[in-house]
Amino acid sequence: MLSCLTPSRNVYHFLLALLLGLTCFFGSAQAGGVLHRGNIGEPDSIDPHLTTSGYAGNIIFEMFVGLTTVDAFANVVSGAAESWTISEDGKTYVFTMREGMQWSDGTPVTAGDFEYAFKRILNPETASRSAPMLYVIKNARPINGGKMQVENLAVNALDDLTLEIQLEAPTPFFLELIVHRGFPVPKWTIEEYGREWTRPENIVVNGAFVLEDWIPQTSLRLARNPKFFDAAAIELDAIMYYTTEDLTAAFNRYRAGELDMVISFPQAQFQWIEENMAQDLHVSQNNGLEYITFNTRKPPFDDPRVRLALSLALDRDIITRRVMRGGELPAYSLIPEASRGTYEPAFPDYREKTQSERDAQAQALLAEAGFGPDNPLSFSFRYNTHEVIRRVAAAAAQMWQRSLGVQVTLLNSDLNVLNADLRNGDYEVARYQWLGEYRDPSTFLYLLESDAVGDNHSKYNNPKFDALMKTMYDEPDVQERHRLMNAAEKIAIEEAPIAPVTYYVSKRLLNPRVKGLEDNVRGINLGRYVSVGMP
Repeated sequence: MLSCLTPSRNVYHFLLALLLGLTCFFGSAQAGGVLHRGNIGEPDSIDPHLTTSGYAGNIIFEMFVGLTTVDAFANVVSGAAESWTISEDGKTYVFTMREGMQWSDGTPVTAGDFEYAFKRILNPETASRSAPMLYVIKNARPINGGKMQVENLAVNALDDLTLEIQLEAPTPFFLELIVHRGFPVPKWTIEEYGREWTRPENIVVNGAFVLEDWIPQTSLRLARNPKFFDAAAIELDAIMYYTTEDLTAAFNRYRAGELDMVISFPQAQFQWIEENMAQDLHVSQNNGLEYITFNTRKPPFDDPRVRLALSLALDRDIITRRVMRGGELPAYSLIPEASRGTYEPAFPDYREKTQSERDAQAQALLAEAGFGPDNPLSFSFRYNTHEVIRRVAAAAAQMWQRSLGVQVTLLNSDLNVLNADLRNGDYEVARYQWLGEYRDPSTFLYLLESDAVGDNHSKYNNPKFDALMKTMYDEPDVQERHRLMNAAEKIAIEEAPIAPVTYYVSKRLLNPRVKGLEDNVRGINLGRYVSVGMP
């Protein structure tokens, strides 16, 4: 009898082990996987202190986590800091770090890493384009301007787990700002490898994913970081980013199943996608502005009459309804809806006019500036390689030609080339866009501050505008802040260093098997919240 029971027990244990094994196999297959996604451009840098581009930021967000971070819906939540306190006057923040948090090489993450990072960003020798965004920190402006030693920055590690940051004035958006303008970086790795510290074999990160491979202009692979503080909750094994400036090629790869997500597609396919791939289509308003920038250092664009004339002649209704056709809204203010709150935009008077009336006003302004049939205005108009952007550029050129007799030469280029030329002032007129760093009007007005050297592509320099913005940053009262920003925006609308065209809309295709990738106004989706189901 014992001999009969023994085989039965063996069979039972065998079947139980097999069942558990299959459960683990299928469970891990569904919980793991790789997300294959398009990225609109080749990263210009993955050093978080040396870039402000969104297509690089997508990747940086996965590899680094600041004191604060965002959830799946882009709401601010605790990051490397477990908690924080804010003084009654709103000017001193004390962050308590997570205990046991590690860099990917096993080194503890400390408050000192963040002190080093903030001082590195604001050190003028770093030449960080994002430094002006942090001028709200006490002494940041004179330090970044070379007028004070970096040791005087009011960011101090009180001990390994406590960081104190003092601000020049109460800053209601500070916790949102430092989500991605205060990433830590590994001092020891940077000192050893210099600019090559971001190579796959050298990089050290504190985020959910770490760089594993990078083939320039082709793809970049991020692998799950087992040292991340919340690694147990991450379901993806890896994220693959592919450079997809060619929208037709990206769309074909998506339909073939090679990509799980593309962040744009050929506009000509929009109706077909609505009818045949509705479950894949995601359209949502973002906190972003698409605009045309004029190089105010190059004649005749140093003349506000010329800039305003070109802005007036843009038929924004046609651009949104007939050219873009993706739910975009015409922009007459510099501030999208998501960043307004109770702020009242400084809309221009011409918003209430017909396009014919705007064209007549534009013609009069150009004539005052010395241009007309006998002396037509001519210039080159720059834009990056992208089908929808090309259509918008062509439409704008036709409008200027038809209503003002302007001669326009269209020039497209790789996005990184365009970015570099805009920063260096090597252009006349160009199309660009900005996604808000935080939900406050100042994130868009910042684009015109004279010391916002990395992002003020128009090279606009108006002392009155700057003074209003500086006073606003120091002002604790919300209503007074709004009044100051409204006055600054009114100057910008009248002088038109940039011409708002549309408010940005996210249009992407997402495979339904991808879960946790939520639409939100900031357009930030972290892989730590995402899973990829079985095909």
